[in-house]
Amino acid sequence: MEMPNDPNADRFIEGQDDTEIIDEASMDIFPEDNDVEEMPDGTAVFTMSDYKGPSEDEDFYSNLAETLEVSDLSALAMRYLDLIDKDKQAREQRDKQYEEGLRRTGLGNDAPGGANFMGASKVVHPVMAEACVDFAARAIKEMFPPGGPVRTNIIGESTDEKTDIAERKRDYMNWQLTDQIVEFRDEQEQLLTQLPLGGSQFMKLWWDDKKRRPCAEFVAIDNILLPFAAANFYIAQRVTEVQDISDWEFENRVDRGLYRDVETIRSALEPEQTLSEKANQKIEGKQFQDGEDGLRRIYHIYTWLELEDDTHSMGESAPYIMMIDEINNEVIGLYRNWEQGDETMDKLDWLVEFKFIPWRGAYAIGLPHLIGGLSAALTGALRALLDSAHINNAATMLKLKGARISGQTQQVEVTQVAEIEGAPGVDDIRKIAMPMPFNAPSPVLFQLLGWLTGAAKGVVTTAEEKIADINANAPVGTTQALIEQGSAVFSSIHSRLHDSQKRVLGILQRINRWYLDDQRKGDIVAELPIKMEDFKRNTDVIPVSDPHIFSETQRMAQMQAVLSMMDKYPQLFDPRAVVGRMLKQIKVPNIQELMPQYTKPMELNAADENASMALGRPATAYPPQDHIAHLEAHLAFAIDPVLGANPIIAPAFVPAVLDHVKQHMMLWYTQRMDTYAEGEAGVKKEKYENVKEIRVVDRAMALASHKLTNDTQAGFQQFMPIIGKLIKTAQQLAPKPPQDAESQAILQASTAETQRRAARDQADIGFKQLELQQKESSAQRKEQLEVAMNAEDNLTEERIRTMQLSIDAARVKKEQEESAIALNENVQRNLEQSR
Repeated sequence: MEMPNDPNADRFIEGQDDTEIIDEASMDIFPEDNDVEEMPDGTAVFTMSDYKGPSEDEDFYSNLAETLEVSDLSALAMRYLDLIDKDKQAREQRDKQYEEGLRRTGLGNDAPGGANFMGASKVVHPVMAEACVDFAARAIKEMFPPGGPVRTNIIGESTDEKTDIAERKRDYMNWQLTDQIVEFRDEQEQLLTQLPLGGSQFMKLWWDDKKRRPCAEFVAIDNILLPFAAANFYIAQRVTEVQDISDWEFENRVDRGLYRDVETIRSALEPEQTLSEKANQKIEGKQFQDGEDGLRRIYHIYTWLELEDDTHSMGESAPYIMMIDEINNEVIGLYRNWEQGDETMDKLDWLVEFKFIPWRGAYAIGLPHLIGGLSAALTGALRALLDSAHINNAATMLKLKGARISGQTQQVEVTQVAEIEGAPGVDDIRKIAMPMPFNAPSPVLFQLLGWLTGAAKGVVTTAEEKIADINANAPVGTTQALIEQGSAVFSSIHSRLHDSQKRVLGILQRINRWYLDDQRKGDIVAELPIKMEDFKRNTDVIPVSDPHIFSETQRMAQMQAVLSMMDKYPQLFDPRAVVGRMLKQIKVPNIQELMPQYTKPMELNAADENASMALGRPATAYPPQDHIAHLEAHLAFAIDPVLGANPIIAPAFVPAVLDHVKQHMMLWYTQRMDTYAEGEAGVKKEKYENVKEIRVVDRAMALASHKLTNDTQAGFQQFMPIIGKLIKTAQQLAPKPPQDAESQAILQASTAETQRRAARDQADIGFKQLELQQKESSAQRKEQLEVAMNAEDNLTEERIRTMQLSIDAARVKKEQEESAIALNENVQRNLEQSR
């Protein structure tokens, strides 16, 4: 077991947090003097207030290897070294799977598969590496935002004391994880990058006495050994962490008292490496050169032992941490692995497992299990296409044996025209050499490559890339459903990461509870009133990540849904809070400048309240005030033409004073009702909280209501006319809601349609009336028509006779004129003859 001052090793394994939510039925297993807080839902928060850390009792956490018999330690060492060899053999196939996943990424230039001829393609399809990088980028963004990975979570009744403690812890732990533990984010990003390949990865936290702060380290799965029979990491009968440290680090640990001082043999050989370690070193570009640093392997074994010499365990099976030097085959450290004062001896966690996809057994599965075959097929298909293109563009032929052309070149460059001399009798160059026939790159193989890519990415991909194809006016629920449906796998992984992150924060809280006073604090938190006692409760801070939300797209869809609902139900939302959250979601800087915080209203006298409301600031009525006197002052100000009724003051003052008057009236009402109820019936309002007194209080309030009627008439009769005028003024001053162009266009179209329908209805009514009138008078019109026709016939005959007479008269007149002309001509002729 590793001591608290160890800078690079684990000390304890934790079975449960310091504060847990437990059922009432299981509360009897805990000591009676522990702090148990019952919750409304039947659960309870259990706080282990009587436990002691290393700073309170160093003897309990001391190295037992210094006091036990050497022979007993040697027996333990031999036994557990043999068990470790068996654990290594049990997981050999697992190491091969992890190694294959690393090689499939192609980052080490040794991915298997493909042809072996000279110039054959060694390209690797990036689906495996792309999935790892994409997963890590999405996960770290949710688990470790810039502000820190911790937020508050108050369980049960939220009191000011609980809130203050939770907020202090949140601020301090966020500072720890972002500034104090400088390596934490980097180590967690390494873990998330390797998690899809290994299936399971681990994060370790411990206290470094030299640095005077907690430390964190990513532990790869190939450095964690579990027994073959283990079903779960946290309940395995033993967990072995493999550490390869230099002689310098080993001596530092001996000097600090972590390991007991024993004679050691210097190691100059390269430690035995797993297949995944070798594959990873190829990716990093590292290789072992010499044993100058003297690397040696130390096993930290978290297990259960029955030590008769341990007075604290009394020979019972208890959790311990045992440290064995592989070279010397000696136990160099042995520590109790439970907290002093814990009678149940629950083991403490210092290693936290992060799982990708849980499967049957202790080890989770990763991408090599899910898409390892598809990745191999993708690489093979891609290499086959490139090899086919290469072969078709390379010179490959068969040459007739014996048909030599001495003194001439046989290599022809591209676009070059060359001449050669053939052998006697050869008139066709194709009789000397023949190109080898190769098929061109297959289009079917190219289509297969696309299908394999889609199948491989569909395993752990999200649907966010499909959002761009959705109509911008699509319902928010449709977008949200598409995201959740397409991201079901990633969502479940994110939920497991959230749970593991919660365990990490629990370990960090325990370290703070033990060593907070010894920590080196920066200027940022030096004045923060944080105390060791604040960390006795472990349920008030949780990871900032949300197990139900794993992307910014989801959050934006939720905010759009909230905005849409606020438009429909504005009375149910606080617009300022909604808009502020939206601005924060889209990462707008300095929101306070855009949305300044309003100061809390203060208790003022009537004159100050009038001035405040006139300037557009709120005013609040308070119970101790003389409400009738305040009303007199406010309403007198309101009707003064120079003050409240002034056109430059009224728009801001009148709406505010009406709301303020309402406050005073309601406070006056409640006070008078309480006075009558208590004076006449002797009943106080506070008794309404008692179910038995509810009816008594109700009857007292009913009696008080009858007595209050006269008071309201006498007290407010003088104010009501002024209040009525103010209401009319407020209605006149109220701005009309603006209408945008779209609303106006819709209104105009609606009005035009209404008018068109009215005109059509009127025309239909007129047509029907006309049709009815025509049917009713059809007979009369027929008779009139017949009379008119008869009259017309008679008139026609009369006209014919008249015309005939006119013709006859005209003919007679014409004849008379002709006779007169003839007579006149005769007279003239006779006169001329007589002359």
